[in-house]
Amino acid sequence: MQICLATQHADADFAPLALLYLKASLVGRLALRGDDVVLLEFPASASVQQIVDKILQHQPDILGLSCYVWNITTLTAVCRGVKARRPGIRIVLGGPEVGPVAASVLATNRAADVVVRSEGERPFADIVARWMRGDGVADVLGVTYRTEAGIHANDDAPIVRDLDELPSPHLTLPTDLTGRTVCLETQRGCVFRCNFCFYNKDLSIRNRRFDLERVKEEIAHWLRQDVRELYLMDPIFNLNAGRAKDICRFIAAHNHRRTGVHAEVWAEFIDDELAALMRDAGFTFLEVGLQSTDGSALATVERRLRLQRFLDGVEALKRHDLWWELQLIVGLPGETRASFRRSLSFAASLDPPVLAVYPLMVLPGTELWRKADELRLVYDRRPPYHVRSHYSMSDDDVAYGLRVVRALHDIGDFRALRGLARERDLTYADVVDAWITWDDAHPGDERAGYRAKHFLIEFCDRRRMPAERYRELASCDAG
Repeated sequence: MQICLATQHADADFAPLALLYLKASLVGRLALRGDDVVLLEFPASASVQQIVDKILQHQPDILGLSCYVWNITTLTAVCRGVKARRPGIRIVLGGPEVGPVAASVLATNRAADVVVRSEGERPFADIVARWMRGDGVADVLGVTYRTEAGIHANDDAPIVRDLDELPSPHLTLPTDLTGRTVCLETQRGCVFRCNFCFYNKDLSIRNRRFDLERVKEEIAHWLRQDVRELYLMDPIFNLNAGRAKDICRFIAAHNHRRTGVHAEVWAEFIDDELAALMRDAGFTFLEVGLQSTDGSALATVERRLRLQRFLDGVEALKRHDLWWELQLIVGLPGETRASFRRSLSFAASLDPPVLAVYPLMVLPGTELWRKADELRLVYDRRPPYHVRSHYSMSDDDVAYGLRVVRALHDIGDFRALRGLARERDLTYADVVDAWITWDDAHPGDERAGYRAKHFLIEFCDRRRMPAERYRELASCDAG
């Protein structure tokens, strides 16, 4: 039986960790040969027809598709294209984009046969085992499936309490990831309950960890290879600070190639020791989520912020010259245009190497998605589910926030503009507003740095500010 596992990437540099885990489970549990399970990866630019053609070249009996917010529209069309040309194929969908809404996915996409609702390693292997024997999937836990009689939802699959029961794709599969970013988990799940996030997956056990020795063996394996970067895909790498420090010490001792390391961290759990260890280990990019400083918004979405501890963690990152991105979300219920602007100005005042603002996505299966009516939350019903309005922000307020997102994409690293916010009677939000007005009035194809330089000079001249220092900074930023 030939099995094809496929996905379409948002960034093709990243290894397909979910598919690798599925393949390792099939090979380990069902004793399939590696050649029986083909992995196919497609870039964001791949068309539906290109994906369909490539899949059918392998003549699979079973097709598993890994679905996310960035690829679900394409992959559902791929289902239809594959089924039209190979009617006997069985198609299984999995991933956070389809699991929480499995029945509606099957109802609107008749080419799909089964949706895995939970972590996929065990249920998918059970599905394949049943089909190899000629049986149905009525007794496979954690799936929703289609028969001629309709759509059926089986009971939930039990939580994999001991993650080490899952075969390691890093240690059991001969995978060549030369020049790519290796995605690796040291844990799964999150103890926090941020309503906009799907990391916790509604599980009763909210955080489980792989054995530390297994993690070190996996890390050591890839540090010996010619890979571009190691991405520790934990929701919060430093959730347990002691464990994170142990991993950092191990990486520092074995990272002879100085491979870059990328992780998401919680600033409140960072101290000088951890920051120094991350620097020594070669961490080259850290994602630090602030999201908002507005108390009402944070309470509404159940996001915790202990501000002084957060600031202490940020200062530790700065002292040890780590590269980090400070992230905000615009459009959180409870937030207003004014409070978002305050959060933006506060974030800029911390002088992060990168400042990024992301629009709120109301992802299926999240608590925010379930509370949408209660919060009068209006959002796009198609991916990427961007917010449009809610009880504390109008359509115009959210549209303003989305314009800020675009502005920060253009000028987020243009440090001279942040310097303007240190002038008397100015905030960073004021500077961004002025840029938006100027940018709309001066359309052009020049690169962002060039345009921002000319905006800055006009801004200073118009306000009769001493512009010499900013002109010099602008010239440096513009390159």
